[in-house]
Amino acid sequence: MRWLLGHSSPALVAAKIPAERPVVSKVKRGAVMELEVVFLEDPACSWCWAFQPVETTFLFEWGEQLRWRMVMAGLRDHPVPDPSLTIRHWQTAADVSGMPFEPDIWNSHILESTFVSCRAVKAVAVRSDEAARRLLRRIREAFYVEQQKIDDLEVVFSLAEELGLSSEDMTEQLSNGRAEVLFSADRKDGSRYGFGFPTIVIRRPTMEDPKVLQGAVPYRDLLDGLYAMGVDHKSRKRFRGTDSDWRRLLELQPRITMAELRMVTNMKPASIENRLKTMGIVREGPFYCLPLDKRQEQILIPEELSF
Repeated sequence: MRWLLGHSSPALVAAKIPAERPVVSKVKRGAVMELEVVFLEDPACSWCWAFQPVETTFLFEWGEQLRWRMVMAGLRDHPVPDPSLTIRHWQTAADVSGMPFEPDIWNSHILESTFVSCRAVKAVAVRSDEAARRLLRRIREAFYVEQQKIDDLEVVFSLAEELGLSSEDMTEQLSNGRAEVLFSADRKDGSRYGFGFPTIVIRRPTMEDPKVLQGAVPYRDLLDGLYAMGVDHKSRKRFRGTDSDWRRLLELQPRITMAELRMVTNMKPASIENRLKTMGIVREGPFYCLPLDKRQEQILIPEELSF
């Protein structure tokens, strides 16, 4: 396998692309409930994958204090017209973000639609938004790195079952129309902001004008947007390097990239790898995770989220 790996810069530049409907987070008591952060995305949008270091940092620092949703607005429901152009986009996204991309999939399979994966994510969101977030992440890993066909529902079911989710229940939610209702609502929500991927919307129900950030913006821009909407900077839970911080980060992303690790921890790669080794974390391709035998002993989706 040949991954396109960029310079792993902890900063992302803005890029305007197309949009996704929300996933509501579980927030702790005392959180800033009236504020909502909405991520408009698509499973097969390369800039959404490039944006993962920023999104992971946001979830680590703010995921328990703020309400957040992931919106599946659907990038396209037809084949990619020019795979060579897509490959060039992937190379640029890799260079900017440091995230891993495997472009050879375009030589063997032309993605027919992103809607299959979007609907599958919403089928899981019927019961659990956090489980839907984890499935979305697994779909992206499978597509961008493992060259799996995420427009094949059976492939997506297999990915869901890896996480302990029920493909039978997903089939039920897809058949009874509940997933479609959520997906349609996502697309309607995304259309309000022009279907840009990714787009981040920070809003309060009591304010008419939300803060809208279009493209794979740097984390600093996201922070400035939160502060402009009245979020107290003292509520930010920065990574401090404690054992509990490392555990929380690896629970958030059980398979995590160096680009994400660098942005969340603000540490150099060598220091990160040395720390991970002491925890028994290994490298599998571009991901850092527990060894396979130990991962198989764990339930990736917490029991209360599985169905």
